[in-house]
Amino acid sequence: MTVLRILLADDQIPPHDDSEEVFHAALKKQFGDPATVLACIEQCRFMGEVVQALRDAGYRLTTARTYADAVEQIASNDFDLAIIDLGWYLDTKVPRHERPSAGWSLCERLDEKAARSNGRIPQILFSSRFPVEPGLSREAARKQKLPMFKQATPIVLNSLMAAVGFVEATIGAQRSQEAGNPKRFERELQDIALGFYKESIADYRRWTKLSLGFVAGGLVLVLAGAGIAFYGAIGVATLSSISSLICTTIAALLYRRLDSMHTSVETARREVLMEIQNLPQK
Repeated sequence: MTVLRILLADDQIPPHDDSEEVFHAALKKQFGDPATVLACIEQCRFMGEVVQALRDAGYRLTTARTYADAVEQIASNDFDLAIIDLGWYLDTKVPRHERPSAGWSLCERLDEKAARSNGRIPQILFSSRFPVEPGLSREAARKQKLPMFKQATPIVLNSLMAAVGFVEATIGAQRSQEAGNPKRFERELQDIALGFYKESIADYRRWTKLSLGFVAGGLVLVLAGAGIAFYGAIGVATLSSISSLICTTIAALLYRRLDSMHTSVETARREVLMEIQNLPQK
């Protein structure tokens, strides 16, 4: 079974390169109010537990604790699931007026990336504001995001892990169903072959029609020449020479085009084989 690739983007993920003292001092400098600072410290500790729980569960976890890092991770990596924090109050590089809802733009980036590959990336929208702003939950549901209340409690952690487990089971079932479809691999081969041979087939049809035109034209000329010879307007030797010249010219043109088509088909054959080798193993 494929291991779930998860993006966790949250500005309250504790920094791994600073000590707690340095981090707490930065929070005191940013907010000042002791109650606000204590609440931030509690939430950051909780997010550290979330990170550890996801890693202990064996998921391939990528974390982003700044908005810029989250944007970069979305652009450069593929994910099966994203857990996105709605508000980015700790990231001072995010414009102040954008901090309360910066998570929405990350969700939009994920949707745009998925749309380019005709897919979908399940997303959990994480926020402590859902109870006091009910409209946020409805908006998340409308945009097909799972709204999840963010609070530093074991219940919330267990609920989050259960939601991740549900997504994992759903994706696993979908992939098993696709892998078990006996016609899926055949359709992929047909799509690849048709894609590469489309131009060669079209070229073949064009030259088939042109060849028939050449043959018909040559036949008309031969019959016309025979009629002229019959009435003595031209000699048999001259007619034979003209007919041979016409046939030789048609044969030369067809041979050159046949050789070109052979090269084209051979190139397409090699490309098809390369694409088949790159198909996912069933």
